[in-house]
Amino acid sequence: MFPWMKRGIVISSALLTLGMFVPFDFVREVHADEPQRALDENNDNPLIYKVDQDNYDLFHEVLPAKTEHYIHRDITSAEVLQQYFVKQAYEQSLNKFGTAISQRINKPFAEEILPRLTTGLIDTARTFTEEDWKHVKLSVQPASGLGEKIVHLYNDESGTDYFRFHVRRDQPPKQGYFFNFHYHTYLDQYERHHELGTIYWGKDMPPQWNGEDRV
Repeated sequence: MFPWMKRGIVISSALLTLGMFVPFDFVREVHADEPQRALDENNDNPLIYKVDQDNYDLFHEVLPAKTEHYIHRDITSAEVLQQYFVKQAYEQSLNKFGTAISQRINKPFAEEILPRLTTGLIDTARTFTEEDWKHVKLSVQPASGLGEKIVHLYNDESGTDYFRFHVRRDQPPKQGYFFNFHYHTYLDQYERHHELGTIYWGKDMPPQWNGEDRV
């Protein structure tokens, strides 16, 4: 079999077996503690499954080495990657918030911030070349303490950031504490704060990020 034909079949198989996520449906699924899967509108049979690397001989030819990252690095799978990025941004946000903060702001964060974040990510990612897609990666550790970083999208070869998703603590005089969500993008050399929205915390000082929870 010709090498290009073989790789085409592998890529098609990989895309059909990726664990795909619709950004805001998966939020409800997380809270329901149910498996995340794509369902046919007319029945309950899963249409898409995650790859089992032990049964898929060519798994590592099209997907990264770490099996929790179901990414096929090709411009043809950009939509899958964008959904994956939003899912990871959500999960890393909850990790950064900690339990106490998550319990109080999770709903407005999922309903108001994530849709705008999705738009910002898509606007940035649509400018990627096929070569860019081969090297795109996500940071895995949000900043703790008072740091702003939630997740960065970057080039693992050059180290250049493409997209930075951040949260800042604001305390306007006599108004209490707010969380300001925004992003920076390489498209304007990170010069602008692209506002995603603010969420009110309250009069009391919130816990530090990813610190000891307190209610």
